[in-house]
Amino acid sequence: MHHARHSSRAIGTLLAALACSAVVIAAELKDSAIRAFIEHANQAQQRFVGRTQLPVGDERRVSDALRAGVVVAGPGAGDGILDVDGGLVHDWRAGVLIPRVTLDQVLRLSRSYTDYPTIFHPVVSAKVLSQDGDHFRVQLRMHESAGGISATLDVRSSIVYTRVDPRHAFVVSRSEEIHEVKNATRASESLLPEGADSGYLWRAQAMTRFVEDESGVWMEMETLGLSRAFPPMVGWVIEPIARRVGRRSTEVSLDEFRRAVLARTGGP
Repeated sequence: MHHARHSSRAIGTLLAALACSAVVIAAELKDSAIRAFIEHANQAQQRFVGRTQLPVGDERRVSDALRAGVVVAGPGAGDGILDVDGGLVHDWRAGVLIPRVTLDQVLRLSRSYTDYPTIFHPVVSAKVLSQDGDHFRVQLRMHESAGGISATLDVRSSIVYTRVDPRHAFVVSRSEEIHEVKNATRASESLLPEGADSGYLWRAQAMTRFVEDESGVWMEMETLGLSRAFPPMVGWVIEPIARRVGRRSTEVSLDEFRRAVLARTGGP
């Protein structure tokens, strides 16, 4: 799945959740799962914002990999997928260096939501619903498949940019509504009720921070999602697959954004 983006951070979670769903049966969102996700997301955001002005990559090994143009990804908490009452919380983090670019150039593309379908392959369409200064409301339609299962989701998100100073900025995106699309692109297309669907993605939040220095712009994002639990009896088989997919999708998403920035700025 993919993404740099903000609302599109949900893409990685969607693909990982698809990998979790060996059996497609209806799932129902519980209040307990919502509460657990909100609590986790609030704590993750507090930690993330606290790192806004710190270097991206706090180990020499990680920093060297980033300087070499490698996307470094891993769990944002635990081992990336956490069990909660009524579902799973997905939490993945990734970092990358976009060389020889400025913070203004990176933020310009980040805000270009209508270009997302050409940047992130799971994004089918994108529309800016409103903009009030640094606050955007965006509607994305995403389609992804894994393990013979496919899903189309309409995700409406609220996205807020904060420019800390000339060299530091961060973005927080929270889903407002997520609807699974039934019979997408057909005459019979319809939106399933929120929280009463296949349970691929019920909630999503993403935090992205940007740090500019003489090398370029260092970028770190953390994506959070709430999905259905692993199917009974086969969870032990699906769980490691879902973790590999979740990590890989985060890497690909960030790399897609990096490549798009460089293509538009004439970089390597």
